[in-house]
Amino acid sequence: MEMERKKVSALASLSIILLASLGLVAPTPPVSATPITHRYWVMGGTAKACSHLVGMPPTLDWKTPFQTRAPYFMPLFAMQDITFSDPWTLPGYGMIINLTVSSSTYIGLEHGWYDKNSHTWYRIRVTLDEDGHGWIFLNATGDVDCYTFNNNTGVYWESTGQLAAATGALPSPGPDGVAGTADDGFGDGTPDSRGSSIILLSSTMHCDYWTGSAWALLFESPWPQVLTTGTAYDIVNEPLSELDGWNSTETGQPWEFYAGLDHIGQKVEYDNPKWNAYVTYVCAWSVLEYDTALGKLDVIFQIEEKKVREDVLIADINCDEVCNIVDIVIAALAFDTVDEGPGPDGIPGTGDDKPDADPKYDARGDLRPARGLVNIVDIVRIALDFDERLEP
Repeated sequence: MEMERKKVSALASLSIILLASLGLVAPTPPVSATPITHRYWVMGGTAKACSHLVGMPPTLDWKTPFQTRAPYFMPLFAMQDITFSDPWTLPGYGMIINLTVSSSTYIGLEHGWYDKNSHTWYRIRVTLDEDGHGWIFLNATGDVDCYTFNNNTGVYWESTGQLAAATGALPSPGPDGVAGTADDGFGDGTPDSRGSSIILLSSTMHCDYWTGSAWALLFESPWPQVLTTGTAYDIVNEPLSELDGWNSTETGQPWEFYAGLDHIGQKVEYDNPKWNAYVTYVCAWSVLEYDTALGKLDVIFQIEEKKVREDVLIADINCDEVCNIVDIVIAALAFDTVDEGPGPDGIPGTGDDKPDADPKYDARGDLRPARGLVNIVDIVRIALDFDERLEP
């Protein structure tokens, strides 16, 4: 009966799968006369996952890929160039800005660790396979929340039960080509504040292992990043999966200082030079029963990324928009500690290898080379920005 239910569900959703396969391109607004590109660095956030590769014990403690330390991003490691179109009008929704995330500039999650059961070094890398696309609603008309559940036939919108995406794929932005409007499954029924946004990234997770002399690919899997500035929620609803019932909820924040949520009375308009100074995107998504070179993979992952425009960056490692003694204390408490992994030289089998992170290691304080070590160089970098503020 369970198998028949899944067959019926999959067949009923075939038209939506076909729509999704056609919907992963940006809409076609008037050609932008003055598109603007900025570089954004991830200054804070987390990444963690639960997974099960058939034949291996499941990892059900949100410890992938960070095994022995908190799942913080290292500031100033991940980055990408984002291009903003001219504003254009979508009937019923007002002004929209199209976003393009450059795949050639994308640097995503990368982390290495030592597995004590297999006595092997592993590394996860996330790459962007093609340019990503997104949308910003300038008029507080978009409904950008993302609520989904997943089983072995795909990902479904929680509100309607309709198929959102085939396994490993991205959801369609709908016939109008803009995710977060009434013709797609995004949203919770309430429009979100101005500056709210969705970005869809067709990325891939690569798992490498150390052969003794080089990194070699073990397997790879889709890593669809359905990023929202609203709420992202996903739950695995598949009795045949070891991940059944596992779920994640993350909450982002719209583009500042246009949204005007962080600094009361300092809301700016679109033409302000700092209208898109920073943003927090989140993702909660899962991929079930994906065929890899090593067999079926189930994974549910969550991401939070605070992206800050390169030209307004400060060493604000706790992401409260001011570089102060709190940031220095975070790094100072982690002084002279080393991350888990192959050490600052990045090569397993050398003297700086670290199977377990030092107990006080904090990746938030690790923002300068050499990565994997918090030292005086990191503290000096923060001190140089002392009392600087991220404000309009």
